[in-house]
Amino acid sequence: MGPLARLNHFFWRYKYLFIPGLLFTMISAGFQITVPMVVRQAVNGIPRFVRLYTLYEGTPAQSSLYAYFFVALLLFAVVIILLSGTSGLFMFLMRQTVVVASRHIEFDLRNDLYDHLQQLSAVFYQQYSTGDVITRATDDIEKVRRYIGPAIMYVTRSLVMVLVAATAMFVISPTLTLYALAPLPLLAVAVFFMARMVHHRSDRLQQQYSSLTSRVQEALSGIRVLKAYTREEAEAEAFDEESEEYRARNLDLAWVESAWRPLFLLLVGISTVIVVWMGGRLVAEGAITIGNIAEYIIYINMMTWPVASLGFVITMIQRASASVLRLQRIMDWEPEIDDGPATDASIQTLDGHVAFRDVWYQYEDEDEPALQGVSFDLPADHTLAVVGRTGSGKSTLVRMIPRILEPDTGTVEIDGHDIRTIPLETLRQHMGYVPQDVFLFSDTVANNIAFGDLDADRDEIRRAAAEADLDEIVTDFPDGFDTYVGERGITLSGGQKQRTSIARALIRDPRVLIFDDALSAVDTATERNILRSLRERQGRSTLVIVSHRLSAVQEADLILVMEEGQVVQRGTHDALLNEEGLYADLYEKQLLEEKIQAL
Repeated sequence: MGPLARLNHFFWRYKYLFIPGLLFTMISAGFQITVPMVVRQAVNGIPRFVRLYTLYEGTPAQSSLYAYFFVALLLFAVVIILLSGTSGLFMFLMRQTVVVASRHIEFDLRNDLYDHLQQLSAVFYQQYSTGDVITRATDDIEKVRRYIGPAIMYVTRSLVMVLVAATAMFVISPTLTLYALAPLPLLAVAVFFMARMVHHRSDRLQQQYSSLTSRVQEALSGIRVLKAYTREEAEAEAFDEESEEYRARNLDLAWVESAWRPLFLLLVGISTVIVVWMGGRLVAEGAITIGNIAEYIIYINMMTWPVASLGFVITMIQRASASVLRLQRIMDWEPEIDDGPATDASIQTLDGHVAFRDVWYQYEDEDEPALQGVSFDLPADHTLAVVGRTGSGKSTLVRMIPRILEPDTGTVEIDGHDIRTIPLETLRQHMGYVPQDVFLFSDTVANNIAFGDLDADRDEIRRAAAEADLDEIVTDFPDGFDTYVGERGITLSGGQKQRTSIARALIRDPRVLIFDDALSAVDTATERNILRSLRERQGRSTLVIVSHRLSAVQEADLILVMEEGQVVQRGTHDALLNEEGLYADLYEKQLLEEKIQAL
C-alpha cells in the first residue's frame, strides 16, 4: 500500500464526493444487514403458527388463522423487498459519487502526467520508448482508477457488511459465531500470499505490455520501410514472440487469481456446515431458535460477496500499486532543463545577439565530446552558417540555442544574458526552430503551419507558406490549405513536409531563426526561393543555418566549419575559399558532383 499513499491528496480534493459516497455505502449495508433479522422473525413464527393451526383444527377459527398468517408472511416479504430496494438505492448513490470521483481523479492524473511529460527534456525520451510512455498514460492510469473507485467502494462496503454481520451473529450466540468464523485465519494467510504473488506478476505483465505496445508503435510508424524491405513476415514473427510472452505472463497472473475463488468457496462451505451442525445442537439445547440458524446462513452468504470480492480487490490494489510505481518513476523525473534560481523573470524581450563562450558538451553514451571549446559571437540580425561532415557536431551546436541541450561547461548567451537566466518560455517564444527530422501532425496543412502561431489568420498562413515556397503547391491540393496531411505528413513528399515545417517556423516571426539542415529535401530552385525570402527578412531575425549544401550558406555573415566537435575554420565564403582547408575541399567536391550530375 506504500506507493498508493501518493494518491491520498486526491481523496481530500474530492472529499465532497467521497464522504457522501462512504456514508451511502454504510447506509446501504445497514439496510441490507437487517434483512436476515426479518427472515428470523418470519421463520420463528412458522412453528408457532403450526401449533396454533393444529390447536384450532376443525373449528371455524382455523381458516381465519390461515388468512392471518398469510397476510403476516406477505408483510414480511414486503418489508424484505423494501429493505432490499432501499439498500439498492443507496448503492446506486454510492456508485454515482465514488465512481464519479474516480473518473475525476483519472482525468487529473492523466493531465498531470501529460503536463509533466511536456516539461521533460530530451534525455528522458532517449531512455523511455514512446510505447512505454503511452502504456503508462493509458493502461496504468486505468488500473489506478480501478483502485480509487471500485476497490475503495468494495472494501468499504465489505468491511461494513462483515463487521455488522459478525456483531449481530456474536450477539445471538458467541459460541456459534466463533465456530462459524474459525476458517477466517486460513483466509487471511491465503490473502497474504496471494497479494505478494499478484503484485510481482502484475509488474512483469505491465512491463511486457509496454514492450508489446512499443513494438506495435514502431512497426506502424515505419510501415513504409517494412514494406520496402519486405520485412512484414519477420516483423510478424517478432510480434508473435512478444505477444506470446505477454500471453504467458497474463496466464500466469490469471492462474493465481483463479485459485482464489475455489479456496474461498471451500472456506465458506466449511462455515455453512459448521453453522448447521453446531446450530442444530444449540437449537436442541434451547440456546437458539431455528430462525437464528436461517439468520446465520443468510449472514454467511451475505458475507460471501464481500469476502469473495476481497480477492478481486487485492488484485486491483496490487495492480494499482505496481502501476503507481511505474507512474512515479516518470512523475519523479526532474526536468534537466528548466527555470531555476538564477532565472531572471524581468527578461521578456530578446534582440537575437547569440554568443558561445568555450562551450563543451558530451552525450552520456559517447566516448568523445560532441562539442569542444566552441566559441563565436553573432550580432543580432546577422546570419551564421554551420557546415562540416556528418557527425561533426553541427546539430548539437544549434540545439544549444533554444536550450534543448545545455553545455557541460562554458556558456551560451543571448543579448549578453546566460540563457540559463532567461525564462525558458521567453527564450523559446523568440525562437523559430526547424529540426533535422521533420514532424507534422495528423491535421490540415493550415493547422500544421499555424502551430507556430495559434492566433494566426489565413492571410498570415498564406504569407508564411509563400516564404517557404509552398503556396503554389498547396493551391493545387484538392482542399488547398484544408487538405489533411495524414499521420506524420505521410501524404506529402519529403520536400513538401520540409517546407511546411519551415513555414511553421516563419509564421512566428521569431527573433532567432534556426534551420538544422532544413533544406536537404528540397531541390536547388526551391532552395534559392526560400533563401531569397530569408534575405528579405534581413533586419527582422538572426538566422542560423546548418547545411550540407554550401550553396545555401554562401551569403552568410559568418561561417563555422566543424570537424570532430571543433571549429576548425571560420569566416565568410570568399575568405574560406582562399584558405586551404576543409571548407575549400567540401566546395570543390560539391562543384564536381554538380558537374557530374549535369553530364
